[in-house]
Amino acid sequence: MSTALLQELHQEYRRLYIAGSELAAGDFRLKRLLPQFQQLGERSPVFKKLGEGITALIEAGSPDSLAPGIQLQENTLLLESVLYTQGTTSVEGTPGPLPVRKFTLQTNQTYRKLAPVIEALTTTGSGRYEIVLDAYKEGVFQDLRLLPLAVSALNDPYSELAEYAKNHILPSYGPEIAGYLLESFNPAGGRSEVRKLEVIAQAGASSHLDVIVQAAENGSDEIRAAAIKCLGEYEEYTGLLLEWSADKKKIIREAAYTALAAGGSAQGAERLIEVFLQKKDREMLAAVLAYGAPAAVYARLTALFMDELTAAPETNADKKITEKAWDELAPFMAALRQAKSAELDAIYSYVLKEYNRYTSLGWIHLIDHAARYKQESADNAALEELAELAQRSVRYLPNYFHAAKGRVSPQEMFDRFAGTLTETKLIGQAAKQAAQRAQLLIHTIEEQVVDLYWDYEVRWDASGVRQYNKRILSAEEVAAEWDPRWLEWSIKQDAMNLACVFARPGHRGVQEYLRGKLEGTLKRYTYERLTNIFKGLERAELPEAERLELLISALEENNVRNLYTFDHYLFEMMERFPASYVDRVKEIAPRFKYESKRQLEYILDQLVSKQ
Repeated sequence: MSTALLQELHQEYRRLYIAGSELAAGDFRLKRLLPQFQQLGERSPVFKKLGEGITALIEAGSPDSLAPGIQLQENTLLLESVLYTQGTTSVEGTPGPLPVRKFTLQTNQTYRKLAPVIEALTTTGSGRYEIVLDAYKEGVFQDLRLLPLAVSALNDPYSELAEYAKNHILPSYGPEIAGYLLESFNPAGGRSEVRKLEVIAQAGASSHLDVIVQAAENGSDEIRAAAIKCLGEYEEYTGLLLEWSADKKKIIREAAYTALAAGGSAQGAERLIEVFLQKKDREMLAAVLAYGAPAAVYARLTALFMDELTAAPETNADKKITEKAWDELAPFMAALRQAKSAELDAIYSYVLKEYNRYTSLGWIHLIDHAARYKQESADNAALEELAELAQRSVRYLPNYFHAAKGRVSPQEMFDRFAGTLTETKLIGQAAKQAAQRAQLLIHTIEEQVVDLYWDYEVRWDASGVRQYNKRILSAEEVAAEWDPRWLEWSIKQDAMNLACVFARPGHRGVQEYLRGKLEGTLKRYTYERLTNIFKGLERAELPEAERLELLISALEENNVRNLYTFDHYLFEMMERFPASYVDRVKEIAPRFKYESKRQLEYILDQLVSKQ
């Protein structure tokens, strides 16, 4: 007997249990089912009885009828008895062993620790990434209850969270995660399945090569590309990779190039050089080779690169020829971006010697590339080449500076760079070039000593939030790595940030210089400049009482520009305010908004508690 009709009636009875049996009278859904039961009731007494029950329920309310609730109960009891006798409880298929997983995960984390992670992985919104990141660092994901959520994170709408789960969380479960992911792997899926495949390959590709090959042959385009990239290190699949490198689809060819570049086989190297010479996929292949390739490929491309350079036009008489030559040359620089060899070093030396020729062609990017290569080499010969290049154009002063830093003594660094700035008063173009050189040098040094990021715990927020903040090079690092003459030079160049970094006790004039900058800044300041000034004053050992008074005076100025938050250094200074500042802080707090207002309110509470 088919139970479909009986199941439908049972569903309607369940609905009435929830909605209320009084609503059964005249119910149109039951009226629609009644004729079918009456028709079947002509041949079967049980269906006749069920039909009578439906009729009694629909016509509830007559003096002789049962109460709707009792009638519904009796009808349901009869219906479930029929369903029980007509239904089946046998399990389809043949019995087999239950799947056994070798995870060594525990369930010893408290739910208080798990709850915020569960919420972060089952909801959307800001702040979730930081919660997951901290939980992973604390080992919370080693709890078995978070394993399914860690897998579902591969499909998180926030791509950074999904990538973090792929690159860190899931691999931390060990090789066993590969088998677990295979149970739900869908070769026809999209980006989340690609991530799943990448985790499988990372955790234990050699144990699941059959699945990876099948995905490479029959999956969606995204899955195929990801699977092909996983096969590069297995030489037995070189033939397939060579075949895929000629596929009509660009995404498949690119994946095959990537795998061949990672594999390092002789056949693969020949195929990559062949494709590069054909020019059809040259730019795409160059981007692949930039991340690594067999030595034979780099050696061949280096030789071809030199041929292209020497064949370049001598002048820019025909711009179309020059542009065509550049279009063919540029992919070589991209492909050889990470390559290092004596031959390549000689090529870039040749480029620098031909500076006038290549700049006349407008190929300044080629000179930039050569300067970066020499900067990374930074041997004595490269250092002198960069020194000469910096003389030709101030544009390359940073390359020269970075190459020299760490190779020569702090004293020689100062002599090479700051010592070359003349004390003689210059005029005209010479003065303009000297000023440009000084500003570029200031900017280059600032990149190394100012705005170095670190994180800290937010004390004014009880939730334990962490934020990033800026710091400057420590006084100990300055003393070890920088000549003391940089302080005097910074003051003369009016390089305030550098003067703050290089400030030291006992230097005549540094306190006066920074206090003067502070007084000028008070009229119109940014809090970033203000922070560095106070850091410099501390290094110059201005007494703290004076520094705190200068800070409260700065806050009392009316030139606040919608500041979101105070730098952590300034906040820590405010924490050391004396209790006598309570009225002054109370006066300025209403001017601020956002996080800075919360910070000042926290400081005010601390000051009140000191009274």
